[in-house]
Amino acid sequence: MDYLRPINNSTINLDNSIFKNTFRLRDTYGGNSVYRHKKENHIIRLISFDKLKERGNFRLKDPGSAITHLIAMILAIIAMPAMVYQASTTNNIVNVISVTVFMLSMIALYAASTTYHSYDISASANKILKKLDHSMIPVLIAGSYTPICLVALHNTVGFVMLSIVWGLALIAIAFKLLWVTCPKWVSSVIYLIMGWTCIMAFPQILAAVPLAGFIWLFAGGVMYSVGAIIYALKPVKFDMAHPNFGSHEIFHLFVMAGSLCHYIMIFTYVATM
Repeated sequence: MDYLRPINNSTINLDNSIFKNTFRLRDTYGGNSVYRHKKENHIIRLISFDKLKERGNFRLKDPGSAITHLIAMILAIIAMPAMVYQASTTNNIVNVISVTVFMLSMIALYAASTTYHSYDISASANKILKKLDHSMIPVLIAGSYTPICLVALHNTVGFVMLSIVWGLALIAIAFKLLWVTCPKWVSSVIYLIMGWTCIMAFPQILAAVPLAGFIWLFAGGVMYSVGAIIYALKPVKFDMAHPNFGSHEIFHLFVMAGSLCHYIMIFTYVATM
């Protein structure tokens, strides 16, 4: 499929019937979109997104990133009732609240990411959505710690570690809100520090959960870490060679894999403790 570059200031009547059989193409380098319509071997193009924005419309900004995390969000919503029910079988409100925090943090991250990568309404709106998207990453990290610290450990070490992680999450959120354009490696370092704070409690976690549970926990951390490294490096040549599914989309897949590992660990070994 050929890629077409949008022609500036070109317009098209939004009521025109050609939109019925029109689909979107993403510009390989600029991230802009065009609409392509085939009729009798002719290609009709293009529209001005400035005109669309004036009419309150939007375009799908990053299809690969939006779709991957939309799928993750839907799966998280479907999986949440099972997790909460699993915890409720213990008749312990701490278990229920802990896993609820974990699941809500997961849904919030994927919802924010899907929204940010889907809509491109205006520069100001994009900035707000980007801040929200980036702010949800430390929330998910802290949310993942919550059931492990309050249920699996349920001791001074767990309480201290949870306080540290949620404190770091608040600092990270403030940092992202104040400096949303900070280098990716800076964000990645913050997320890695938060994610591996649990090293201080490895012996206690190993004593609290079966080895299989610890392996799932560790595997999730590895998935998140690999994703963070890919996010920080952002290989330009690879992204230019794969405009529709580049390094950021691969980063999304590793985040999804990390979430799955931690869901399995918490559902199987923590929720019913």
